[in-house]
Amino acid sequence: MTRVKKIKLELEEEIEFPILGISSALGDHRLAWELNTSLSVGFQKAHVPFTLPNKNRKMMSYEYYIHENEDDQCKFFLVKNKQQASVLFTQNERLDFFLILRENYKYGIQDLINKLRDLNGVVAVFPFTSSDFEFSEYLND
Repeated sequence: MTRVKKIKLELEEEIEFPILGISSALGDHRLAWELNTSLSVGFQKAHVPFTLPNKNRKMMSYEYYIHENEDDQCKFFLVKNKQQASVLFTQNERLDFFLILRENYKYGIQDLINKLRDLNGVVAVFPFTSSDFEFSEYLND
């Protein structure tokens, strides 16, 4: 008689993180500069865009800015919502940018929202979580 093997499958829960939707007339480079200046962060344009299927299942490339600081344990992404004549998030097409706080051990969310609302050129800021979006897994780590 053969013995039955037991296999234990462990699934990692996806960690939820905050995402801030930003309404602004600024360009992506200018908003990154404003964030760098006011928050003392270091957003830089990523060398490799992330790809994501659009509603027609065509793979689209999206550029973004990244701030990563191991000392502060911060990893932020700034993504422009409207790129290449397409909208990244059709359910939130009125928002111009998304600030994705993948790792954030430095800023309180409400404090960060208040600081963003005080920036020149920022009209409004809205909080979301990563569970509201499907794209966050496509960002290059």
